[in-house]
Amino acid sequence: MDTISININDIKNISNAQIEVPFEGGLYGFVGGNGCGKSTLMLILSVLLSERRFMMLKGEDYTSTSGIEIKVNTNQTKVNHWTPKKGKWRLPPDETPFRYNGLYEGSLFYGARFDDSRIVDAILRKGEINDEDIVESVSYIKDNLSFILHGDRQHYRNLKKIKNRHTANRLNLNNIPYFNEAKNGKLLSQYRMSSGECLLISLLNFIYYTIVDNKSGQSAKALILIDEIELALHPIAITRLITLLNNLNESQKNVVIYLTSHSPEVIRSIKPSNMFMLANNEGVMSLTNPCFPSYAIRDVYRHDGFDYLILAEDKLAAGVIDNVLVSKGLKNSRLIHISPVGGWQNVLSLHKDLIANNVVGINRKIISILDGDVKDEVLKKTEYSPIPKCFLPIPSIEKFFYDVVFLRKNERIRKIINDKYFLLKSLDDLVAEHNEKYKTTPENPDKKFYFRIKSDLESRNISESTFINHLCSDIREVIDFTSFENTIEKLLDAR
Repeated sequence: MDTISININDIKNISNAQIEVPFEGGLYGFVGGNGCGKSTLMLILSVLLSERRFMMLKGEDYTSTSGIEIKVNTNQTKVNHWTPKKGKWRLPPDETPFRYNGLYEGSLFYGARFDDSRIVDAILRKGEINDEDIVESVSYIKDNLSFILHGDRQHYRNLKKIKNRHTANRLNLNNIPYFNEAKNGKLLSQYRMSSGECLLISLLNFIYYTIVDNKSGQSAKALILIDEIELALHPIAITRLITLLNNLNESQKNVVIYLTSHSPEVIRSIKPSNMFMLANNEGVMSLTNPCFPSYAIRDVYRHDGFDYLILAEDKLAAGVIDNVLVSKGLKNSRLIHISPVGGWQNVLSLHKDLIANNVVGINRKIISILDGDVKDEVLKKTEYSPIPKCFLPIPSIEKFFYDVVFLRKNERIRKIINDKYFLLKSLDDLVAEHNEKYKTTPENPDKKFYFRIKSDLESRNISESTFINHLCSDIREVIDFTSFENTIEKLLDAR
């Protein structure tokens, strides 16, 4: 798996951060509370496009000892070590900056775009834009702008743009702005449109001319960064934009999209494995992944009509739990909702929060079911002792596969998995590929190996959820679940 590793030292309110995020084609989201460092992280990621982004850091944002290390791990590893010297961020003489193709979008104007807005206003007032200076916008931009914002293809039929870069240079413009023709025939620049219209026009322009038109996203990395998208777009428009971005990823496999958001629409639309929860504890930034919608937006607060709420760590756990409940008849005459939350700390802290605030109401029970590999650690936490909980007889999905397949700790299960699900490319082939890429044990080896497993399944149009559903029954045939079944039945019966 291609990744980006970032080490941050004393930048804004981040005193220290050591994080790693995927650099594979896909849509990824960063969520977290205000002031946790989402926008700072996005700014640092934008340095992959141009080192000029450092100009957005002001003198009060860093100290003389601040530093940023950015490491891109693809077929080869390249590192940039940035430090401030005499008010400018610089690299050592033997390092060259990254220059990926991409776009960084926020909800506010800055830099060259702000300058362009003033210049465009002035030349429009003076009538210095002639008919030969502008051309019709392509249908791709008109159609998608209209559909995302209004749900039809009829708006913005008169959308136009500056003809080309040569014309923009003659008019002293840094960018190539768009214009909509008003009813009186006058031109309204994109900088005078709503922030949502302006953001989308720039985004769609980049997507069309840089990715769609020449299909560059099929052969090389293209990076799209959108910070706090909900400040510019209403919820329905956000949902439509996410659909467009997902469709883009389907056809252009190397397009990497990072979003920051507080929006439930965004959070629910991104796969938990692609969602990262940022936290800032007295300046130390940490990252939780996968992050499930139930935890990110406290979605469980909204569930109603159930008798029992079961909090689980991930989708594998939820699948195994549901498999046990159905096979043992424990759902009979009971309404049970199972909610993946992500990470045992998240599960138990949410459980405690729900009880303390009586969120689910009286006569309803909450049970936490955690992965088996955290049992010893959890039992040491006395603050969670009163919480009804139990443990699966298997670890997390990543650790399960790493132990069984890579470390070969259970040959019987390994053979079942190989013979049923990996007929074209065997598990041995996948292990060999992993060893070829990682000559030494990487950080989080279980997560990286499971990513390879999941990618192979998806390449054969086998969804992770389908695979997990079938795998649950296979696991229960080999691993004894009797004790777990008895425990969960007692927890459900207890009142």
